[in-house]
Amino acid sequence: MKQYLLLFIVTTSFSYSHDLDKENLDWRQYYRLGSVYSESSDIGHSWYARLKRTTSFTFRDVRFFGHFYKSDSEIRLRHKYSRRFLSINNIYSYSTLLYERNTSLNVDLRYHLNQGLGYLLRSENNGNMTVELGVAFDNSDYLNAEQKTTYLRGACSIDHRLKSFSGKFEVDYFYQISEIELRSSLSRFQIVSEFEWLITKSFGIISGFTWDIQDENSSPSTFLTISITRPIDWNF
Repeated sequence: MKQYLLLFIVTTSFSYSHDLDKENLDWRQYYRLGSVYSESSDIGHSWYARLKRTTSFTFRDVRFFGHFYKSDSEIRLRHKYSRRFLSINNIYSYSTLLYERNTSLNVDLRYHLNQGLGYLLRSENNGNMTVELGVAFDNSDYLNAEQKTTYLRGACSIDHRLKSFSGKFEVDYFYQISEIELRSSLSRFQIVSEFEWLITKSFGIISGFTWDIQDENSSPSTFLTISITRPIDWNF
């Protein structure tokens, strides 16, 4: 009996003293402010804010992204959570919740959810490369309609850092698999490309473009912003 009791105490102490989710815990906050240009909407201003939490096994972040023009706006509020799949180092599961508005594409307010599996093609100190595959669901006017659209989603991302410079490229493709009730399909590409010059450890300049390709009239938005990055001393 004493042996079983001792084994229970030792096992419990190890379980509570070693939390894998909190190993190498890192919180960071990001802010950007600048200008943006689009052929269809002329010149506007760009805002960006992000809160990121990473450990050795999990990744979670919340992002606000906005391009504001005189007559149009492009706004996204996104939360993404991913976790290493089982004990496989290069495979992870993910779930993304997104609210977005893009008046240039006649999207008043879209509620969007996607989830699936991702694979780390490359994971190094100076950058990584990922691919993701999953399913997605959204409602482009969820306050006034109940019709939901279903997609297959494929995505890839590449980022690389070299001393004071870094670059990132992300592309998402949503292929509509539910019945098409509108005149055109809601299948689309969403592309983000960025190049950053890090002037100091926490201050930099970022240029790039975003492009939602859903119809022939869509055009990219190019931006130039000042960026601020700061760590946060949080323990949860």
